[in-house]
Amino acid sequence: MRHNKRSATQLEFGQALASPASANQKPAKIARAAYKLIVEKGLEGFRTRDVAAKVGINIATLHYYFPTKESLVQGVVHLLIEELKRPLVKLPHKPLSALQKLRLEFRDVTVRIREAPDQLLVLNELAIRSWRDPAIARILSYLDEQWRGHLVSILKQGIEEGAFRSDLNVVATANAIMTQLRGLGLQVKPGANQFDFLVKQLALQTEHWVLVPKRSSK
Repeated sequence: MRHNKRSATQLEFGQALASPASANQKPAKIARAAYKLIVEKGLEGFRTRDVAAKVGINIATLHYYFPTKESLVQGVVHLLIEELKRPLVKLPHKPLSALQKLRLEFRDVTVRIREAPDQLLVLNELAIRSWRDPAIARILSYLDEQWRGHLVSILKQGIEEGAFRSDLNVVATANAIMTQLRGLGLQVKPGANQFDFLVKQLALQTEHWVLVPKRSSK
């Protein structure tokens, strides 16, 4: 994977996220405030002056770290990526089968909707913005590549274990799973029980699709 040269602001922001004890947490605090305002008002409604006020700094200080509104939105994207990397489902210490890992993917979505619904809300706002902002589209594409690669590795493991169909197109299957799970966030906001039901149905259909059919005993 090729990496573009990052600006000093991007490097400082990334370091601030990676090092909680860092002396300068200002970029991360600014991005966090912008994140919260996007949750409250949407991308079209949040203003850099509101972000500065929320952090308790003047607009000049904000522009020192994020010269434009677009660069601030990109900071929010990087923050969201870090949030999505943190698993909300407790992982067992023992090695997992591919089927167990696949089930965890759906479980993770259910838990995130219950415990961190803001992540889905901001992700949807950014996905819509990416249609008009190539920079955000590139960053979200990177996020998709990571997710796709993770799913492909699960599917390949399942084929090697003999649990998943050997004729699966792992990339196409991973894309289909991503599309289904992402589509849940575009539904009219369902109740918790209804959402759980939808995720369980998707999980069952996915298992029916990828698992080797059981031989009927006669």
